[in-house]
Amino acid sequence: MCDKIYSQQELTDAFRAAIEDRARWFYLLLKYAKEENADVDKIAEKAIKEFGNMKGIAIGEAKTALDFANAILSGHPREAFAMEPVKLDENESVIKFRYCALVEAWKKLGCSPEEVAKLCELASFGDYGMIECFPHLDLEFKQLLSKGQDCCEMVITKKK
Repeated sequence: MCDKIYSQQELTDAFRAAIEDRARWFYLLLKYAKEENADVDKIAEKAIKEFGNMKGIAIGEAKTALDFANAILSGHPREAFAMEPVKLDENESVIKFRYCALVEAWKKLGCSPEEVAKLCELASFGDYGMIECFPHLDLEFKQLLSKGQDCCEMVITKKK
């Protein structure tokens, strides 16, 4: 057993590296599916939304926007995505993501800005899949790093 203690930065770097790996295989999977004339968008939407559903189920109970935001803000992803809670309220919560290892990996692969935006759109089905588990909540992104904006601004609202 390893008794090494890791710093928060080491954990964040390792988590980001794992996310970048996921971004690279996602890109390659879609690239070759497209070469085989598969409906890449449809496949990605279905698969990633189902993955998001799994993550939403793992959250457990989230009755309010605050509950969902607190679940998103827990654990290593908070540091990996440099999440900044801007507003935490039962009816509306806003989280800004200041870094995205997915976007950075796609840029390193040489993807065009349009390709990065499209890959992000497909990857975001995971977020929408999570929120589907909570039919009384809505999710919207007001800004996206993949479109060259300052952050990904996630807005969670409780339906009226």
